[in-house]
Amino acid sequence: MRHSIHCRAARFGAASTFKKTLLGGCALSMMAFSPAAIAQDQPADQPQAAEEASKGLGVGEIIVTAQRKSQSLSRVPASIVAKGQEELDVQGVRSVGDIAQITPGISFGQSATLYGTGQTTIAIRGVDSSSGIPTTGIYIDDTPVQTRVGVSPSLSNPYPQVFDLDRIEVLRGPQGTLFGSGSVGGALRFIMPKPSYDSLSLYGRTELATTRHGAESYEAGLAIGAPIVTDKVGVRASAWYRRDGGYIDRLDRVTKKVTQKDINSSDSFTGRIAVGLKPSETLTLTPSFYYQHQTIRDGSRFEVDETNLDTGDQRLSLNVLPENHRDDFYLPALKMELELGGATLVSDTSYFYRTTDTASDDTTLSLALSGLTSGAFPPGFVDYTPGTNSRTKQTAFTQELRLQNDNSNEPFNWIVGAFYQKSYVRDQYAGTDRRLLDVVNLGQETLGEPPFDSLTDVFGVELYQGQFSLFQRNIHRDEQIAAYAQADYEIVPRLKVTLGGRYTIAKYRYENFTAGPFYTTDGQTENLRVTSRNFTPRLGLSFQADRNNLFYASAAKGVRGPGVSPPVGSTCADDAAAIGIDPLTSNNVKPDSIWSYEIGSKNRLFDGKLAIDASAFHIDWKNVQTLFALPVCTLYTTLNLGDAKIDGFDLAVAVRPIEQLQLGASVAHTDARYTTAVPGPNNTVVRRSGEPLPTAPWAVQLNAQWTQPVGEGELYGRADFSYTSKNNTPLDLNSPLVDPDLPRAPATSQLDLRFGGRFTKVGSSNLDLSVFINNVTNEQPLLALYHDTPGASWFRGGSFRPRTIGVTLSLRD
Repeated sequence: MRHSIHCRAARFGAASTFKKTLLGGCALSMMAFSPAAIAQDQPADQPQAAEEASKGLGVGEIIVTAQRKSQSLSRVPASIVAKGQEELDVQGVRSVGDIAQITPGISFGQSATLYGTGQTTIAIRGVDSSSGIPTTGIYIDDTPVQTRVGVSPSLSNPYPQVFDLDRIEVLRGPQGTLFGSGSVGGALRFIMPKPSYDSLSLYGRTELATTRHGAESYEAGLAIGAPIVTDKVGVRASAWYRRDGGYIDRLDRVTKKVTQKDINSSDSFTGRIAVGLKPSETLTLTPSFYYQHQTIRDGSRFEVDETNLDTGDQRLSLNVLPENHRDDFYLPALKMELELGGATLVSDTSYFYRTTDTASDDTTLSLALSGLTSGAFPPGFVDYTPGTNSRTKQTAFTQELRLQNDNSNEPFNWIVGAFYQKSYVRDQYAGTDRRLLDVVNLGQETLGEPPFDSLTDVFGVELYQGQFSLFQRNIHRDEQIAAYAQADYEIVPRLKVTLGGRYTIAKYRYENFTAGPFYTTDGQTENLRVTSRNFTPRLGLSFQADRNNLFYASAAKGVRGPGVSPPVGSTCADDAAAIGIDPLTSNNVKPDSIWSYEIGSKNRLFDGKLAIDASAFHIDWKNVQTLFALPVCTLYTTLNLGDAKIDGFDLAVAVRPIEQLQLGASVAHTDARYTTAVPGPNNTVVRRSGEPLPTAPWAVQLNAQWTQPVGEGELYGRADFSYTSKNNTPLDLNSPLVDPDLPRAPATSQLDLRFGGRFTKVGSSNLDLSVFINNVTNEQPLLALYHDTPGASWFRGGSFRPRTIGVTLSLRD
């Protein structure tokens, strides 16, 4: 749970009353809420920001709290994308993947080997290494929920589903000063609605859709805000369920006939309640509880040879076991705000609890790796079904205190704070393969060699506990203490300088247990403790030329803490030798750091009818922590792979040439590449200088919306088009990390259309009924292409959901 103390006294004169209020509020928070349950939220709205919002500053404007205070987007000297609930609805946003699609500069996807079965990657401006502490912070309000990521498909960031949101904010660039070490590339914030103190508010949404060659999708959700005691006690509660129908069919391994249709369906449920309490004019308490469940019934990988991408008919015969994934998390929360008269004290406390469970079918991997067989199932192995089960548990207790001034019109604005977090991650995965000896002897037969009598003859040990070919359990314990401060000072009229910094002490403890033939041990334990101390400064200069034009420059540093890469086992001996590591011991991963330099402008022209947000950046990334698949054995490991540089720009233009028409265009260019070569053994080069990072050089999003008033309502039509380019840098075929059969990701594009009407019903209730077509042209790019080992002929891949047509009905009051 999380406390938020936020207080503003109208006058300092009532010292006795103020003291009693402060002490009583603090005592109430400590007595009523234990450290097992509480969460953050944004500070109180600044008067100026609220006034500007009420006036409506034109196209593209929205109130954000990216600097821990409420500001109009056009007044924040940083590159930010923010979208409110109505805009998210009209663009059909339901998940973090949809957010990335409509936001150039964000890349979101799933690893090739685990496509659709749990582990995901997210990056802002190309800062993505998919290992250890994430490079992108994920926040529910102000509560960080990201987790260490690594080799297990279950160990990945949690992402709230998109239903009852006030807005989402995408913060580009390092956010280390105000948001900590998990945000070296940027942050993605999901801001929840506040309780209603003075009026009833309703939001409901239901949807029904059908996908080409797939099953139906549907959802229903309702949110309500209401005062319980006017101006004293309010509530906001919501519940939402969604089924995404599958569209991949399972085939019989031999006959190739369909045995199960639409296997990759998923179910999501979210529930939230927040209660607002105002025991005095200066104290506000907001306890809340958020719960989310997601079940993916099977992965989204299809078999390339059995799939027709021209029509979007995706099929799979290689897997018999469902590659399902379950993810549950709870976030109880309390926010407390105390108004001190000119300043606000905020305390945020949270307790995050999450469990995940993921299964995979390892048949073709085992046959290719140990049986040296690919292309057809050998006799006696048609019903062979080895598999891996991965389970994780994640907990995090977080406490933050911050004090900030209230009046943003003052020439000097400031915020100081302290942060504490203690987190625990247990990651366990176990591969079951009772026929491993048969498969190894299949490989011996392929080589023309005699069979082995036992696994001990091959690996020195038998199956762990009689069933596991590999078993690994990793425990990560992190403890972080930090203090931070940031101040803006208007040195001359309209010209502000920003100085900020965060000092962090991070303690990390790692425990590892490995066992099984692939690790050549009946059981091996390793322990490691590391402490790091880092200072992350931020400097900025901004010039508010007039009400409508802001220009800025900034420099910021971000640092990630250290980590450990578990052993990869004896089957990866050749890979390990090629890159110079020991396959049977853990490898220390050192901290990496980023310096980001940015210039930008925000311009509102022609009475707010034209909005232009532009920024250019340069990033120096030192000692990059990188997660990658070893090409022969296909297991993942993490190393510090030298340095990198990233150059690019972001440009967003929104224009309303006439009242009925709004046009938008966003472009992001990212040139991300390694700048140092990584030497290997025997004068080899593991990775060359100039090798690009896995991000698209260009990303474009175009949109247009026409609105036509009709009576007391309006009709509208909207089109959204997204595009990402291919990186055409040739593969480095001399690198041991490169599989020549796996090209770089292709260019992609998608067009979505929506047509509907908004009508006023009883009182202020507004109904929105619309018809949509997603992926109008049924684009099916071959994404995340994968095969089990170099030279193996069983290829899998992923793609977009085929063309989907549906109807959405929403209600707002």
